Amino acid sequence: MLDITQEHQPLAAFIQDFRHHLHRHPELSNDEFNTTASIRAVLEKYQIRVIDLSLKTGLVAEIGGINPGELVVLRSDIDALPIEEKSAVDYTSQNPGVMHACGHDFHTSAALGAAILLKAQEDSLSGTVRILFQAAEETGHGAPAL
Repeated sequence: MLDITQEHQPLAAFIQDFRHHLHRHPELSNDEFNTTASIRAVLEKYQIRVIDLSLKTGLVAEIGGINPGELVVLRSDIDALPIEEKSAVDYTSQNPGVMHACGHDFHTSAALGAAILLKAQEDSLSGTVRILFQAAEETGHGAPAL
Protein backbone atom coordinates (compact mmCIF):
# COMPACT_ATOMS: atom_id res chain seq x y z
CA MET A 1 0.00 0.00 0.00
CA LEU A 2 1.30 3.43 -0.94
CA ASP A 3 1.82 5.68 2.10
CA ILE A 4 1.34 9.34 1.19
CA THR A 5 2.67 11.05 4.31
CA GLN A 6 5.90 12.78 5.34
CA GLU A 7 7.88 10.96 2.68
CA HIS A 8 5.83 12.63 -0.04
CA GLN A 9 5.74 16.19 1.32
CA PRO A 10 8.34 17.40 -1.21
CA LEU A 11 6.22 15.96 -4.02
CA ALA A 12 3.10 17.63 -2.61
CA ALA A 13 4.93 20.97 -2.56
CA PHE A 14 6.18 20.42 -6.13
CA ILE A 15 2.66 19.62 -7.37
CA GLN A 16 1.25 22.69 -5.62
CA ASP A 17 3.93 24.85 -7.25
CA PHE A 18 3.13 23.25 -10.61
CA ARG A 19 -0.56 24.05 -10.16
CA HIS A 20 0.28 27.66 -9.34
CA HIS A 21 2.46 27.80 -12.48
CA LEU A 22 -0.44 26.54 -14.61
CA HIS A 23 -2.81 28.99 -12.93
CA ARG A 24 -0.44 31.90 -13.68
CA HIS A 25 -0.09 30.88 -17.33
CA PRO A 26 -3.51 29.67 -18.55
CA GLU A 27 -4.03 28.88 -22.23
CA LEU A 28 -7.27 28.63 -24.18
CA SER A 29 -8.45 25.54 -26.05
CA ASN A 30 -6.10 24.44 -28.84
CA ASP A 31 -3.46 26.93 -27.65
CA GLU A 32 -2.13 24.88 -24.71
CA PHE A 33 1.39 24.71 -26.17
CA ASN A 34 3.29 25.86 -23.07
CA THR A 35 1.01 23.83 -20.80
CA THR A 36 1.70 20.70 -22.85
CA ALA A 37 5.45 21.41 -22.82
CA SER A 38 5.42 21.90 -19.03
CA ILE A 39 3.60 18.61 -18.48
CA ARG A 40 5.92 16.78 -20.88
CA ALA A 41 9.00 18.17 -19.09
CA VAL A 42 7.81 16.80 -15.74
CA LEU A 43 6.91 13.42 -17.23
CA GLU A 44 10.34 13.19 -18.84
CA LYS A 45 12.04 14.21 -15.58
CA TYR A 46 10.37 11.23 -13.88
CA GLN A 47 10.99 8.94 -16.87
CA ILE A 48 7.28 8.44 -17.51
CA ARG A 49 6.52 7.24 -21.04
CA VAL A 50 4.67 9.62 -23.33
CA ILE A 51 2.72 7.96 -26.14
CA ASP A 52 3.42 9.67 -29.46
CA LEU A 53 0.03 10.60 -30.88
CA SER A 54 1.43 13.52 -32.91
CA LEU A 55 -0.86 15.94 -31.09
CA LYS A 56 -0.07 19.66 -31.19
CA THR A 57 -1.52 20.12 -27.71
CA GLY A 58 -2.35 17.62 -24.99
CA LEU A 59 -0.67 14.28 -24.48
CA VAL A 60 -1.02 10.77 -23.11
CA ALA A 61 1.37 9.19 -20.60
CA GLU A 62 1.60 5.48 -19.79
CA ILE A 63 2.80 3.65 -16.71
CA GLY A 64 2.94 -0.09 -16.13
CA GLY A 65 2.39 -2.75 -18.71
CA ILE A 66 5.08 -4.85 -17.07
CA ASN A 67 2.65 -7.21 -15.33
CA PRO A 68 -0.61 -8.50 -16.81
CA GLY A 69 -3.83 -6.78 -15.85
CA GLU A 70 -6.45 -4.27 -16.85
CA LEU A 71 -6.04 -0.87 -18.48
CA VAL A 72 -7.03 2.05 -16.23
CA VAL A 73 -7.34 5.59 -17.57
CA LEU A 74 -7.07 8.86 -15.63
CA ARG A 75 -8.17 11.98 -17.51
CA SER A 76 -7.50 15.63 -16.87
CA ASP A 77 -8.31 18.77 -18.83
CA ILE A 78 -5.60 21.34 -19.51
CA ASP A 79 -7.37 24.30 -21.14
CA ALA A 80 -8.55 27.52 -19.52
CA LEU A 81 -11.52 29.84 -20.04
CA PRO A 82 -11.80 33.30 -21.63
CA ILE A 83 -12.55 35.00 -18.30
CA GLU A 84 -10.73 37.87 -16.61
CA GLU A 85 -9.35 36.78 -13.24
CA LYS A 86 -10.18 39.14 -10.39
CA SER A 87 -8.68 37.25 -7.47
CA ALA A 88 -5.80 38.62 -5.44
CA VAL A 89 -3.87 35.38 -4.94
CA ASP A 90 -0.14 35.56 -5.57
CA TYR A 91 -0.50 33.12 -8.47
CA THR A 92 -3.20 35.05 -10.34
CA SER A 93 -3.37 34.73 -14.12
CA GLN A 94 -0.74 36.69 -16.02
CA ASN A 95 -2.64 36.16 -19.27
CA PRO A 96 -5.22 38.98 -19.50
CA GLY A 97 -8.73 37.74 -20.14
CA VAL A 98 -7.85 34.07 -19.57
CA MET A 99 -7.97 32.04 -16.37
CA HIS A 100 -8.38 28.57 -14.93
CA ALA A 101 -11.87 29.20 -13.56
CA CYS A 102 -13.14 25.64 -13.22
CA GLY A 103 -10.22 23.67 -11.84
CA HIS A 104 -8.33 22.36 -14.84
CA ASP A 105 -5.07 23.55 -13.26
CA PHE A 106 -5.92 21.36 -10.27
CA HIS A 107 -7.05 18.39 -12.41
CA THR A 108 -3.82 18.48 -14.38
CA SER A 109 -1.61 18.80 -11.31
CA ALA A 110 -3.44 16.00 -9.48
CA ALA A 111 -3.10 13.69 -12.50
CA LEU A 112 0.59 14.56 -12.76
CA GLY A 113 1.08 13.81 -9.05
CA ALA A 114 -0.73 10.49 -9.46
CA ALA A 115 1.51 9.65 -12.42
CA ILE A 116 4.65 10.34 -10.39
CA LEU A 117 3.44 8.22 -7.47
CA LEU A 118 2.37 5.39 -9.78
CA LYS A 119 5.71 5.48 -11.61
CA ALA A 120 7.45 4.86 -8.27
CA GLN A 121 5.33 1.69 -7.93
CA GLU A 122 5.49 0.64 -11.59
CA ASP A 123 7.23 -2.70 -11.02
CA SER A 124 4.45 -3.86 -8.71
CA LEU A 125 1.50 -2.58 -10.76
CA SER A 126 -0.82 -5.06 -12.40
CA GLY A 127 -1.86 -3.81 -15.82
CA THR A 128 -1.39 -0.41 -17.36
CA VAL A 129 -2.35 3.12 -16.37
CA ARG A 130 -2.77 5.79 -19.03
CA ILE A 131 -3.00 9.42 -18.03
CA LEU A 132 -4.74 11.65 -20.55
CA PHE A 133 -3.92 15.35 -20.47
CA GLN A 134 -6.77 16.50 -22.71
CA ALA A 135 -6.56 19.76 -24.61
CA ALA A 136 -9.60 21.71 -25.82
CA GLU A 137 -12.12 20.25 -23.39
CA GLU A 138 -14.01 23.54 -23.19
CA THR A 139 -14.68 23.56 -26.94
CA GLY A 140 -15.31 19.83 -27.23
CA HIS A 141 -12.52 19.34 -29.78
CA GLY A 142 -9.99 17.64 -27.50
CA ALA A 143 -11.61 14.28 -26.75
CA PRO A 144 -11.91 13.05 -30.37
CA ALA A 145 -8.19 13.71 -30.87
CA LEU A 146 -7.36 11.33 -28.03
